[in-house]
Amino acid sequence: MLEFSTNKEDIKSELLDEIKLFFPYPEECNLNVRHSCDENQNDSGTEIGNTVFIDDKRYDYVKTIGKNLSQQDFKRLFKRECKLSVYRAFSAFTGIKPPWGSLTGIRPSKLVYDMLEEGLSLNECQEQLSERFFVSREKAGLICDIVKNQTGYYKKDDSLFNIYIHIPFCTSKCKYCSFTTETVSRASGLIPEYVKKLKEEISDAVDTVFSYGKLCSVYVGGGTPTALSAEELYNLLYDFPFRDVEFTVEAGRPDTITEEKLDAIMRVGANRICVNPQTLNDKTLKEIGRSHTAEDFYRKFALARKYDFSVNVDLIAGLSGETFEDFAFSLDKIAELAPENVTVHTLSRKNGSELKQEGKIDNSHVSRMTDYALRELTGKGYVPYYLYRQKQMLGNLENVGYCLKGKQCVNNVTTMEDCMSVIACGAGSISKAVSDKEKRIVRFADLRDVKLYLDRFDEKLAEKRNFCQKQFTKSR
Repeated sequence: MLEFSTNKEDIKSELLDEIKLFFPYPEECNLNVRHSCDENQNDSGTEIGNTVFIDDKRYDYVKTIGKNLSQQDFKRLFKRECKLSVYRAFSAFTGIKPPWGSLTGIRPSKLVYDMLEEGLSLNECQEQLSERFFVSREKAGLICDIVKNQTGYYKKDDSLFNIYIHIPFCTSKCKYCSFTTETVSRASGLIPEYVKKLKEEISDAVDTVFSYGKLCSVYVGGGTPTALSAEELYNLLYDFPFRDVEFTVEAGRPDTITEEKLDAIMRVGANRICVNPQTLNDKTLKEIGRSHTAEDFYRKFALARKYDFSVNVDLIAGLSGETFEDFAFSLDKIAELAPENVTVHTLSRKNGSELKQEGKIDNSHVSRMTDYALRELTGKGYVPYYLYRQKQMLGNLENVGYCLKGKQCVNNVTTMEDCMSVIACGAGSISKAVSDKEKRIVRFADLRDVKLYLDRFDEKLAEKRNFCQKQFTKSR
């Protein structure tokens, strides 16, 4: 068991995240780690001295932070130096160089955008990622390419809004899933009332958007939205002015897709859908709890192609038991179908998932899988256009969205980059008030449990209205 102490308790969890880059299972790591940090004022600013003991090995690092910084900027840079010191000590101790270096955050692109605002070029950003944060040349190049491919889709505008609509129902629970979802068989009695209340919340969201600005995109996610019937989908969405913006509906489970549901999705004005097999290996599909086969996916993808939708397909790299050849087979077959978007996720041991409860999991091929995806998809005309990371990802890797040129999903870019406000509707959804002018993000969460969401609907909707009035009046 890892023993870790620091004299900076307020950032202890973030320092521990650095250690987990090297030892993802701290319970199996028999090390005594002590960190201490001292501050000394001098003519140049504040000298930050970090000392890290790993058992009997001592590592010392000193960095001076310049003068005339705001309290917020000083705190940010101070924490960064502490984290870098722990990272450098463990890299020296283990000889390991994680692909994303010292970075533990969800969006490495944020650092790139910060550097661009400081006046650096993309090439200089790439150099800085490697030199200051120890990011590998390959990953630094990838994230800078992604920022370049977001040009025209990265919209920082306080008058623009996205609407997110959450459907927390699925036909079965996948092992890797951590979302609060209900199976349709168990929640069938709640679904009619949920659709009714959710429609009321969407109507309120639309009013909010047009009171303070205009609509940029709409995304209906889950769960599995197509776990609803065709009639429920149509009745939920047909009344709203979503036809003139990017409008995505996840039809993620092939076993839930029917011609009637695709007709309903088309008639409400959606122009983008997701059909997500995760793998084309039937043995793996059964193992992870999916209620469909690879053949089901092929049939439903062909059905979706009869409509004028842009289609996204998800795959997961690192699924338990899958070889490199298994993943390469799935990716090659998907590439042959030429969907407009392909998202390659790296398996993550998410808190609350069955996978997490099963304990340790690894796949020694995962880095080779994601490298293959990048090489093969870019070779076939796709470009990487958004990226995010999660804790406890295999190989300390990433999730990457690829698209054919000109097919970037504006919702994915603006939501992942936190550059646009989101009014979110449905159990477990989280609204975000983003103000570029004031450099702040404030969140409001709907209740996660479907029954509680219904029971306390009026109360929480009133709270949400107050939240929106306060946040959007303040920033406009």
